[in-house]
Amino acid sequence: MTVSEVDAVLYKVKVYVSGTPREVAVEAASAEEAASRVKKQVGEERGVVVGVAPARRGIAAGLKLFGKVGPRDLELLCRNLLVLLQAGVTALEAIETAALQSGKKALTRALELAAANIREGFPLRDAFRGSPDVFPEVFCQVIEASEEAGALEEGLASLAAHFEREARFKEKLRQAMAYPLVVAGFAVVVALGLFLFVVPKFAGLLAEAEVPLPLPTRLMLAFSSHAWQVLGALAALVFLGARGARAAWRLRTARLRLEGLLARVPFAGRLLTRTAAARVCRTFALLLRVGVPVVQALETAERACPLASLQDELKVVRSVVRSGGSLSSALRRCRWLPPVAGRMAAVGERAGTLPEMLERAASLFDAEVDALMQRLPLLAEGGMVVCVGGLVLFVLLSLFLPIFSMYQTVK
Repeated sequence: MTVSEVDAVLYKVKVYVSGTPREVAVEAASAEEAASRVKKQVGEERGVVVGVAPARRGIAAGLKLFGKVGPRDLELLCRNLLVLLQAGVTALEAIETAALQSGKKALTRALELAAANIREGFPLRDAFRGSPDVFPEVFCQVIEASEEAGALEEGLASLAAHFEREARFKEKLRQAMAYPLVVAGFAVVVALGLFLFVVPKFAGLLAEAEVPLPLPTRLMLAFSSHAWQVLGALAALVFLGARGARAAWRLRTARLRLEGLLARVPFAGRLLTRTAAARVCRTFALLLRVGVPVVQALETAERACPLASLQDELKVVRSVVRSGGSLSSALRRCRWLPPVAGRMAAVGERAGTLPEMLERAASLFDAEVDALMQRLPLLAEGGMVVCVGGLVLFVLLSLFLPIFSMYQTVK
C-alpha cells in the first residue's frame, strides 16, 4: 500500500548533509519511511538522519501574536515569486531573492530553509513543507501540482488571488470591530476613573450625612473600596477562562458542542457557517483547478476548514468519493454546508466544470458574508450603547438616590 492510499502523516526529519544540519518535511506512512525517503534523496553516504518527529501544521504559528506570517504576507510572496519567474529567474534564485526582501523573520527563515533544501536536490513541494508553521498545506499542494504540470506561474497566480481574498476578509473583520472596541475601552477607562477617584470622595460625604444608602450605592461603594482586588479577581477569571476555553477547544467533543451552540445563534451562526463554507469551496476549487486529485483536494480542504463539525462531514465525503460514490450527493448530505454547494457540484460534475462551479458557490457565500459583515458594526455598536448606557444609569442611580434621601431627611 502506498502513501497515497493511506492517511499520510507529515514528518519533520532532521538530517546532516555533508556535516551541515538540515530540516526537511515529507509525507509518509511512518517515521521509518520518512527517514528512508530523506536519506535516499540526499544520498546514503552524504546524509545522516538524526531525528524524525511529526510536524505540527500551523499550530505554533497560530499562537504567536507578533511576527506571524499572515495571508497578506503569503500573497506578496506569491506575487514576488511570480514576477521573478516571469522575468526568467530560476525557482531557487527567486526564493533566495524573496528571502532577502521579506520583512518577517519567520518568513525569511522559512525561505532560507527552502532554498537550502532545493540546493540539496529536494523538489519544491518538500522544500516548502519544511516549514509547516509558515506555509499552509494548500500552498504546498498547489505548488506540488503546478510543478508536476509545468505550470508553476499559473499556480502562484492562483495562490496570490486566494490569499488576497483571505487577507481582505480578515481586514474587513478588523475594521468592523475597531470602533466598538474603541468605545468599549473608553467606557472602561471612564468607569475606572469614576470608581477610583470620584466615588471615594462622594463616600466621605455620605458617611458624614448618615443617610440610609440604597442597594446600588452600597454596591458602588463596595466596589470602589476594593477596586484593585476586584479587578485582580476579574483579570484572573478572564485568564483562567481563556485557558479553559483553549483547552476545551482542543477537546473535540467540547468543540463540537460549542460549534453546535454557536450555529444556533441567529447572526453569529450564519456568519460562522458561511465563512467556513466559502473557505472550503474556494480551497477545494483552487486545488482541483491546478490538477490535484479529488480525494487529496478534499483532505486539504478539510484541514483548511475552521469547523470541526464540517471536518467530520468532509471525512465522510472523502470516504464516499474514494469508494466510487458521487461527490455532489455526498456534499448534499452535509448539514454544515448550504444546499447550494451540493447543487453547484452536481452541475459541475455533469458539465465537467467542477472547479468553476465550486468557485461560484464560494462567491455566493462570500457575498452573504459581506452582507453580514456590513451589519456587524451596527449590531456591535448597538450592544455597546446598551452596555455603556446601563453603566451610566447605574452610576447615576448610585449617586443621586442618596441625594434624594438626604433632601427628604432635611425636609
